[in-house]
Amino acid sequence: MLNSIIGWLNSTAINNAIQSTSWAWPTMEAIHFIGLILLLGGLLIIDLALIGVIKGMSPQKSHSLLKIVIFGFALNLITGVLFIFGDSGRYFINISFQLKMLFMLLAGLNALWYTLKIQPKVLEVTDFTPTAATRLAGILSLTFWFLVLALGRLIPYLGTG
Repeated sequence: MLNSIIGWLNSTAINNAIQSTSWAWPTMEAIHFIGLILLLGGLLIIDLALIGVIKGMSPQKSHSLLKIVIFGFALNLITGVLFIFGDSGRYFINISFQLKMLFMLLAGLNALWYTLKIQPKVLEVTDFTPTAATRLAGILSLTFWFLVLALGRLIPYLGTG
């Protein structure tokens, strides 16, 4: 089944455009890097505030960065999908890529847990003091996203057959 998915991806016009254009891959890499800066830079501030490392920054202030974080994630999602279309055989068999996807899923579940269970309570207080739940959500977020970053960087070097 995996071979048929890879075969289909390799037969698409998107794959052909990426493979036949010398500037496509470096451009996607640059956009992916910009998205990474926006995503992780914003999350770093938000998570450090939730943990209590950045004193005096309310969640209301730090959460104003979420639009930037979401924009960065969107850039990474789009370019990441294009990378898969451009070289699917390399990505699907790669252990670093597989683990990166696992930690992205865990980061998403952590964000969902925070958004549904913790954020409503955090945003209603006027004088924010980190709780065990906000600290845990922040630490998990930083850990998962650091692993996503590290594993993404290791894709060219590990598990490429």
